[in-house]
Amino acid sequence: MTPLSLIGYWRAEGDSTSGYPDPHDWVDTEWDEDERDATGFYFATGTLFRTFMGYSPCRFCGMDNGAVEYTDSTYVWPDGLAHYIYDHAVRLPEELVRPARERLDTVEGRDVAPD
Repeated sequence: MTPLSLIGYWRAEGDSTSGYPDPHDWVDTEWDEDERDATGFYFATGTLFRTFMGYSPCRFCGMDNGAVEYTDSTYVWPDGLAHYIYDHAVRLPEELVRPARERLDTVEGRDVAPD
């Protein structure tokens, strides 16, 4: 079975030894708003994977970023990932944005059967 990949975990300020990326390097204030909203929505939801007892602070504003992780059966991400996308314009790599766009396009293209 293929292991789940962690995304949306960031190095702490001043930590040059961590293998995690610095979210400041991923800011894209010119990111298309519709794509950003779709990506943020995708990562604001998901299947609950696990919960923790403590919060991770936002690397930009210090806000508590939740204490749960979500999954889509490929990736695992922290609850606060959507905050980085929505509030700080952190743009994820294309291989992470594409599934968000595809999922929403599929859902939006479906008809709803009346009761």
